[in-house]
Amino acid sequence: MKNSMILMGIGVMIILVGGFVFVNAGSKGVTGNVINEGENALDGQTQKVVLSQDGFNYEDVEVKAGQPISLSADSSVRGCLRSVVFNFDGKKYSKYLQSESDVLELPALKKGSYTFSCTMGMGFGKLNVK
Repeated sequence: MKNSMILMGIGVMIILVGGFVFVNAGSKGVTGNVINEGENALDGQTQKVVLSQDGFNYEDVEVKAGQPISLSADSSVRGCLRSVVFNFDGKKYSKYLQSESDVLELPALKKGSYTFSCTMGMGFGKLNVK
């Protein structure tokens, strides 16, 4: 009896998560990211980046190396993708970006490609530092 209740609970959870994923799959985000209104950031100045959602994942982001990043999310970002996680050099940066005014501050990074995700590990994006 206990095993069947546990299995039923797991089945309900799978259906709920699957329904969430399929409902949010059709919302396609705004293309591109806003980076300091024309990419005119000076050395040491914070780059402003707005995340967008593309299907199940984030759209890729491009930033300049050596400048701190101020990250927010537009209205296309839904569900668990609003809770974003970055891991750099063994340090975790995470925040729930509930509205467009919520901001996650990231440090200046070296050139390279950094993968990030939602806190559930279901949606991914790439931060390309040039």
